[in-house]
Amino acid sequence: MVFRRFTLREFVETDRAAFITYQTDPRYRQLYDFDDNPERPSQLLNLFLQWQREQPRLNIQLAICETATGKLLGSAGLRKVDNDAAVLGIELAPAEWGRFRLALDTCIVLLGYGFETLNLAAVVGSTASGNWRVEKLARRFGARVVARRSGPDWMQARRWQEVDWEITRDGWGLMTSAAALLHGN
Repeated sequence: MVFRRFTLREFVETDRAAFITYQTDPRYRQLYDFDDNPERPSQLLNLFLQWQREQPRLNIQLAICETATGKLLGSAGLRKVDNDAAVLGIELAPAEWGRFRLALDTCIVLLGYGFETLNLAAVVGSTASGNWRVEKLARRFGARVVARRSGPDWMQARRWQEVDWEITRDGWGLMTSAAALLHGN
């Protein structure tokens, strides 16, 4: 899917170096409490490439790239948990964290695909409360917080909570209808 500012596409082997670079950035690792295992990002990319071959395909993980240059900016996807629901995941490389509109537009495209093409009833997600960018993003596209819990030890040590959110097909329909009214469609 090619848009003016960004492209969502399947990961390819040539993305590996850029993917590993942002996944091993200390700012990124702090949000997820990842260790220094140099194999983790490469294994994760291998999983994304494996998902592309699965039939039926339950997991879609796409590279977010700058349309003009092809530069890898992050990753986003939907992972089906059952026939009616999927987990939305999005991450931008730390150098791109200030690009809120990019993250929002990416989520809107994936949510539209999930509700309109995959016929999902709900899309869910989870984040650490210290990752305020994701919490803000979820609120912006109409998700509601459905649970807060103490989370794993590393979150508790930082006085963070694990935040679960959800947007239903009905909530998505209301949000997109309101946006159409605001834009005169």
